[in-house]
This record gives sequence, C-alpha cells and structure tokens, in this order.
Amino acid sequence: MDLEELVEELRRQKEKSLDILCGDEEIEAIPDKKFGILLRVSDKDAWPLAEWAHRQLAEKLEIPKRYYDRMLESGKLELLSENINAWLGGKRRLIRILYGRIRAILSDRYRIIDNYDLVFLVLEEFRKKETIESYRIDLTETMLYLKAIDRTLVDSVKDEDIVYGGLIIRDSEVGASALRIEPFILRRICSNGLILQHSLKKIHLGRQTLEVDEIDWSDETRELEDKTLWAKVRDIIRATFDREVFNTWVKKLKESIKVKIEKPIKAVNNIVRHLNLTEEEREKLLVYFSEPTKYELINALTNLAGQVKNVEEQVRLEEFAGKILASRDLEREILEELEDDVR
Repeated sequence: MDLEELVEELRRQKEKSLDILCGDEEIEAIPDKKFGILLRVSDKDAWPLAEWAHRQLAEKLEIPKRYYDRMLESGKLELLSENINAWLGGKRRLIRILYGRIRAILSDRYRIIDNYDLVFLVLEEFRKKETIESYRIDLTETMLYLKAIDRTLVDSVKDEDIVYGGLIIRDSEVGASALRIEPFILRRICSNGLILQHSLKKIHLGRQTLEVDEIDWSDETRELEDKTLWAKVRDIIRATFDREVFNTWVKKLKESIKVKIEKPIKAVNNIVRHLNLTEEEREKLLVYFSEPTKYELINALTNLAGQVKNVEEQVRLEEFAGKILASRDLEREILEELEDDVR
C-alpha cells in the first residue's frame, strides 16, 4: 500500500465508521445462523462482530475464549447468546462499527485517535523535509504500521554495509495497541528493518465520557483535546529523525560486531524459545546466521522478519532484534544462558 492508497482508504473508513456509547443494558446478543451472533446496540440495529471484537467481548465478560469459540464454532448460538447476555451488566462501552461490522468493544474511557488524522499530521511533518520517504505501509483490521526513512541519515556499519535512519509509527483504532513512534533502521543490502527502543507510547485512555449515544464531538472540543497529543507527536517525529539519535544506534551496531558468540546454535535456540518460533523458522535463522557475532545474529533475525508474510509477526521479530541490540539483560539471556538447549 502506498501513501495515496492509504489516505483514500482511511478517508473512506472515516466516512463509513460509526461510534456508539452505551450501557450494557442497551446491548443484546442475538443468535444468527449466518454470522453466529449479532449484537443489538441501543435499539439502533444489530451487527455481526469482527474476530477482534469477539475476542474483546469474551475477555471483557470473562468468558474463557476457548469456551466462547467452541460455542460459536459448534453452533451453540443460543447458549453463547445466553452467556453473553447473562454477563453483560454494570459497564458502559464504546462500540466501534465499520462497514456494517462491530470491529471493537472498548471502555467508554477509550480515547479515539483516528488513523486518518494521525496520517495527515505525519505527512505534514514529512513534507517539511524533502529527504523523508515512506518505506512500507500496512493497514490491517486492527493496526496501522507506517515506516519511513530519511535519506540524509545514512552511515556504514562496516565495509559497504549501509544503513538508513527512520521511524516506525503504529496505531490501533480498536484497542490492539497504543500509539507508538519508535526509531527504525533500514539495512540497504538486504532491506532488513530494525525497530529500536520506543520514544512515544500513548495509551488510548481518556476522560470518562458522560453522554450516552452516538459520539458527535464539536470541532472545538476535538481541537482542544487533541492539541497536546498532536504537539507531542510532532515533537517526537522531529526528535526521532535526529542525527544524534541515529548516530547512537549506529554506534551500538558497530559495537555489536565485536561481540563474539561462542555457541551460535544454542544462541539461536534461545531466540526460538523466547519467540516460540517453528522448526522451519529455526532452520532459516541458522542459514541467515553467517558469522558468529551479535551483529550477524541481529541481522539473521531481521532477515527472517523480512521473509514472513504476516506484518504483526514481522514487526515482532524486528522489535525483538532491536531489544537484543539495546538491552544488556536480554543480550545476556540470549548469548550467555546457553545451558538450555531446546533442540
């Protein structure tokens, strides 16, 4: 997805979305042969649930997810509806609806940060510096990921091993993650990405809302509530595209070349254990692990990340590689606690 496609899709989502604040007494689960169950909300309509909303509903009502799924998959729809309706009570919810489906069931204190507004702010900042370019954009049912690099932030870790500095922005409109802005390093030779220690984490939790019904904030109210957040986002974007920040991480990468790994196979096994990777992924890690150094271990992990199709898994691997680089404690666990050979 490129930026133009992203903006168009987010514009479409903003136009088609509906948010409803209501009490539990205004929610009713209804069996439905086509969708499993529908939720009727505030006597307005009844909607099917996206998989993420099913997960949130089960969690919020403390219905074990395996039991919830079993009832849904086996067609015990009356029983599932009875369970849901029995445990609804005493809470107020924010129900987020898009394209005719409930995509999220959230606390009424959830602070909405629309991807559409976020992306426009980000693009405004990018345009101020012509050397910034988007590298990769992914929009899933639960998450937005936007990676960008600054072509002026470039250095060589060793020989012709060139890296660029940038950032990754991630956000969820449905409670899957907080808004996060973190440094991102791209290795040119193989397009591997490395996510580093986060510099902004904004939890989606705001003041409790008193009104019950569809949300229709005035422009003035939105502007006042967003002013502090957006100012901070701007500052963090500018600070992340910073020469000193980039140089600090490049220095750590160069230092990692000197860290020798005496037992590379067991180091890989420790990563497999930490990340619960498959045997196939373990074999790929060993193939990518060309030299027994911390630097090459990190590159092997980011190389593996570049091969996976699932963007959430890719980000998880890139982030773990960044933690190995930054955290002495994690480095010790991976490189020194080698007695537990899990394979």
